[in-house]
Amino acid sequence: MAKIHTHYDNLKVARGAPQEVVRAAYKALSQKYHPDKNQGDEKAARIMAIVNTAYNILSDPIRRKEHDEWISAEEWEVEWLESSGEEGARPKGEHWETPPPPRNRRRLLKEPRWWLGMLGGVAVGAVCALMLVQPPRMLSNALAFNAKPDVVPPLTSVAAPDPDAWASAAGAKTPPAPVKTLAVTQLMVPARSPECDTDLATSAAPNGEAWPDQSGYIPGYPLGNSGREMTVVVDNSANASPVFVKIYDLERNANVRHAYVLGNGMLTIDGLAAGKYEVRYQNVVSAAAQAECVSKARKRADAGF
Repeated sequence: MAKIHTHYDNLKVARGAPQEVVRAAYKALSQKYHPDKNQGDEKAARIMAIVNTAYNILSDPIRRKEHDEWISAEEWEVEWLESSGEEGARPKGEHWETPPPPRNRRRLLKEPRWWLGMLGGVAVGAVCALMLVQPPRMLSNALAFNAKPDVVPPLTSVAAPDPDAWASAAGAKTPPAPVKTLAVTQLMVPARSPECDTDLATSAAPNGEAWPDQSGYIPGYPLGNSGREMTVVVDNSANASPVFVKIYDLERNANVRHAYVLGNGMLTIDGLAAGKYEVRYQNVVSAAAQAECVSKARKRADAGF
């Protein structure tokens, strides 16, 4: 996937870098490209302006959070465009550049592939609608539908529907009970060793709240898309590191759940309305690994990389 150039790249720090690392990187770069040390050097002046802009955004928690959400949205769009075969989805930028504004999505409306994708979505929706009137059946563990009233009964206690009941329901005195469904999606997190450049090497969540002692939602984040139609099971049992999980609404381009799952643990995220979601996660490295990542980042900053 084409790389999104961000303010983190301009300061040469990882996305999850703590504030002290961001501050140290800015100090090292400003000493190297400061106008007083590079008088008459237009390139150094341009780089210094880019570094100042990057630090002003990443040192502000609110603006940094908005920048992180913009990065997530842009990466998803680039991945979608590349998977659809669109050429020139994301040109490679220079080593120093200011991140561009959000992509103008109006052009997508003129693309035949966009309309084919929309028609495909309508077809999938029609298939799901037909499934609502079919008898309950076992599907894959990634997405399963179970017919249930207010309380889900065991599958062995559900009697097989009468094939003729649907034809005679119109003339019956008592209308048939409505069919309710629950969509269950399961994410299996693979085991892997911590990586400083991609994992979260912080002692607190991105919003500043401390990581919970147990698996659950992270305080301070809003809960969106409340409903009773969907549930997401995050299975982190094979991974020794805790994970930071986001439930991303593909239609609204927004995160609606933020959760923390302990290493070798599981968490059920329920209470979601029906919709199209993407489950995103990052490993949260241990305190010892955090110290190692901070040390490596400071060495890179001192060396001017």
